[in-house]
Amino acid sequence: MKITAVAPFPKNKDGIPRVAEELITQFCEASSVDSVSIIARQDLGFVSPSILARAGVSLFTFRIFLAPWTFLRVIKLYKQGNFFLVFGMPWEMLHPIPALYLFACLIKYRFLPRSKWIQVLPDFIPYVLPEDTGQGQRTMRLYDFFKKHVVKIPAKYVAISESTKRDASRYWGLSADKVDVIHLGSFITPKSPRTRFGSRKIVMVSDISPRKNHVRLLRAFEHVHRSIPNAELIFAGYVRKNVPQFKATVDEILNSNEGIKIRICGYVSDAHVKSLYEEADIFVYPSLYEGFGLPVLEAMACGCPIIASNVTALPEVVGEAGLLVDPYDVEALAEAMITVLDDDDLKREMSKKSIAQARRFSWEKASAELLAVCQEVAAREG
Repeated sequence: MKITAVAPFPKNKDGIPRVAEELITQFCEASSVDSVSIIARQDLGFVSPSILARAGVSLFTFRIFLAPWTFLRVIKLYKQGNFFLVFGMPWEMLHPIPALYLFACLIKYRFLPRSKWIQVLPDFIPYVLPEDTGQGQRTMRLYDFFKKHVVKIPAKYVAISESTKRDASRYWGLSADKVDVIHLGSFITPKSPRTRFGSRKIVMVSDISPRKNHVRLLRAFEHVHRSIPNAELIFAGYVRKNVPQFKATVDEILNSNEGIKIRICGYVSDAHVKSLYEEADIFVYPSLYEGFGLPVLEAMACGCPIIASNVTALPEVVGEAGLLVDPYDVEALAEAMITVLDDDDLKREMSKKSIAQARRFSWEKASAELLAVCQEVAAREG
């Protein structure tokens, strides 16, 4: 089986780029896979050398998809592959839009072989929280362009959660049989349950952006501080979108609550993140919207007690392992954190459940399920 994969690969990878690399790595281990041809933009072509060193793996990068040589090369790779696997939204890689439209039309009107396109869907944030995208109106126009002109062309869609599948139906009108759900794996191997707690550290790992709900978490932590003065709230993650209210709220809380402990780490290494998971008494994730929620899964793999939102994909990931709360309810969030911090037996029980839940997800399982979808699409060629 020959795979053609399109994905973004920035130097510093998180989200979909990291997922794409892991799944391509898994594909290279599969006996059914003969070759993997990767297509990426030049500025997003930093594929791991360990992947490129493998037999049968090739990388084609380009600057502008509309350039004739580039366009013909992508068409050739499309024809050679048994399927055309696109990670992330296609306009992020196959730009400018007129070139993507032309490519889609060649498939639609049968100038190219029947559709081999498998589209991976991470989320529908622009429809739910347009202010979170940074380019709200432009992003919405791109999603609407895809819905109007391209949505019927992929042979199959793969959503990373049941929540994303529901959004695909709600916003793009995709039927249930057009979308398969494949959950992601953890980049941290599940360990043994933890038995020792007492750090009083509450950790949140995520980029700083409106939908991550940092401001309500800060307000909830004010309540926690009044009940448990030695508790500490730690944020790790870069500022993806400027949130003036976040800094203003941090400054206000620090000035009005003597001795309150709030630490903002910024971007940290994977090793540092792992140490935070292992030290924390609680991992908290009050996000307003998630397509999946990888940080939650990784924290569970480290045996960390979890408090997360009861909306979108997070209940799928957490299951019964953690406490799920309304992310808009500051008092409920504070009460959950106080309850867990005050009870070491509860933390130990939650740690056991976290490990058990994390073991239900793996990259081996995800890649096997994705290859099964790919084989189904490839079989239609015959």
